[in-house]
Amino acid sequence: MAPEASGGETQKQLKQGIVIDQRILVVGVAAVVICAVAALLVALFVVRNSNNIAAARGSGTAKSEISQVGPLFDAGEYATNLAPGGEKKFIKIKIVFELSDKSLEKEITEKLPVLQDRMLYFLNSRTSDELGAEQRTALKTEMLNDLNRYLTKGKIKNIYFSDLVMQ
Repeated sequence: MAPEASGGETQKQLKQGIVIDQRILVVGVAAVVICAVAALLVALFVVRNSNNIAAARGSGTAKSEISQVGPLFDAGEYATNLAPGGEKKFIKIKIVFELSDKSLEKEITEKLPVLQDRMLYFLNSRTSDELGAEQRTALKTEMLNDLNRYLTKGKIKNIYFSDLVMQ
């Protein structure tokens, strides 16, 4: 009878399905809930701190720089050949100057042919590799210094490229 009894118990367990202790189930659910709450708190902390850091950086430096943009002067659109040796052979660019003072516009207008010649010479003497995005800041500074040599009543503070196409 012993074999029949154990066989009967096995059949009862199969009919009931898998038996899970309720304590293990409660502990497992509690662990999942605790992990989810901890992850939510960490995410909230990170987002709040990154917003505070961005606000601190943005409020001091970036906002003051943006609000301090001087008068702008549209220097025109230029299309010219590039120096041999690069992958691209042609550039089309629109240049805008940021001026130190509004009164500088008159001098720039008077000297615009000279400044245009200097910009074209500058672009003609560069290959497309030298005009790449990585080198653009240094090139703007070099162009800025060259152009400012021809001005007496003020200075060009910055140069902006609003369009730039190389082919």
